[in-house]
Amino acid sequence: MAYEQFKKLDAVKHDRTIKSLIGISRAHFDTLARAFAVAYDTVQLKRLQQGEIKQVPSGGSKGYLDTFDKKLFFLLYYLKNYPVFDVLGLHFGLSGGHAHTHVIALLPVLQRALLDLGMLPAGRLEPLRNSRNALSNLATLPSTGWNAPASGRRMTDSKKPASAEKKRHTLKAITVSTLHRQILFLFCFFAGSSHDYALMKKVFNPKLKWFHQVNVWLDLGFQGAAREYGSKSKINLPHKRPKKSKNNPKPKLTAAQIKHNKEHARIRVAVEHAIGGMKTFHCLTHRIRNHLTGIIEYLFWLPAGLWNLKIA
Repeated sequence: MAYEQFKKLDAVKHDRTIKSLIGISRAHFDTLARAFAVAYDTVQLKRLQQGEIKQVPSGGSKGYLDTFDKKLFFLLYYLKNYPVFDVLGLHFGLSGGHAHTHVIALLPVLQRALLDLGMLPAGRLEPLRNSRNALSNLATLPSTGWNAPASGRRMTDSKKPASAEKKRHTLKAITVSTLHRQILFLFCFFAGSSHDYALMKKVFNPKLKWFHQVNVWLDLGFQGAAREYGSKSKINLPHKRPKKSKNNPKPKLTAAQIKHNKEHARIRVAVEHAIGGMKTFHCLTHRIRNHLTGIIEYLFWLPAGLWNLKIA
């Protein structure tokens, strides 16, 4: 089985192989496993209090996933490689149906473990008014919008999540990170056809003083932000090349503008690295096959929390 092979790998000698299997190193896995065991009991107790279960499971057959290490490895393997459930079950001695059942049960446990470790980005789990207070303690803040592949099915609001940029159905998220590549806030998910700046205004109300005490580095997809968020907002945008016209048939940026854009890109590239780190988990790069809204949200949040764990 995959887990037995994983346990035989030397943490130093086979570090690349381990990361290819589960997306994180053995040291990070051991840290997360301890939090995962505590989070499992917390989630079960919460389910009991909400009436989802009549008692916390204690006896009976444990099956193949009989330890917390196995459960965590099973879930990380799924997020990293994103196989269909039949293939996932084949690697762990389960049927496709049982593999699906275990994934659904363990997703909230991993989310709770990352939350307890302080690695889960804010957004859905905290009120946005608290997020505004947190922003005031930062010096710089890159932000961007990005797409994840989705199925061709319509969303719950009867709008197709088609993206003209990606030429396919996608789901979009707005992410905010520090210059150290840590993902602070993640707002998901929106139809892929939604414009980045429209989403930013939806999440960060321009009438509030969001960016008066923090430098924000945005890309050209957020044109107009400096005007709408007020003159006191510290919003940095690259220069856009002028439109071609009869009077200016070959529009070019000045040397000073090119230099500014290079410096701007050097600072803002941190957020691209953060997004790239999230996408090492293939659940965000392969077409999302899960159609339940609650499940899709986990496929955004958990890679972000795991990325924060990797760089912590």
